[in-house]
Amino acid sequence: MKNGKETMLSDHMEGFQEKPINYNDYEVSFRRWLVSQIDAEKMSFQQARDRFDLGSQYRRIVRNWQERYSDDIHLSLQAMSGKERTDVKALEKRIKELEKQLELAKMKNVGLNTMIDIAEQDYKLEIRKKSGPKQ
Repeated sequence: MKNGKETMLSDHMEGFQEKPINYNDYEVSFRRWLVSQIDAEKMSFQQARDRFDLGSQYRRIVRNWQERYSDDIHLSLQAMSGKERTDVKALEKRIKELEKQLELAKMKNVGLNTMIDIAEQDYKLEIRKKSGPKQ
């Protein structure tokens, strides 16, 4: 500026140049996970940049990843609380009890049908109703 020469500040920043980052080195699974975290608002762009050292082009790159890897439908499941876990265990126990009762009921039904079949054959009895108009 004084001698008619204008020098740019960037001309004197050789030691401060940012090393280039190859964004293709990141695995697809990492990209999908990061996009899901940002989409679910569990992490901001800046937090992702700081945590994973994404460089100055991070916004453009993450936006490209979002276009490629974002789901149209965002499903977010919250972690279950302790009470919900115990409720699930109680429900699973109840389901097993009901399955046992169902199995016993099925066995009883087969036994009763077998007894009716034997009685109808051996004693020539009509125990079951006939279906249709001829009753």
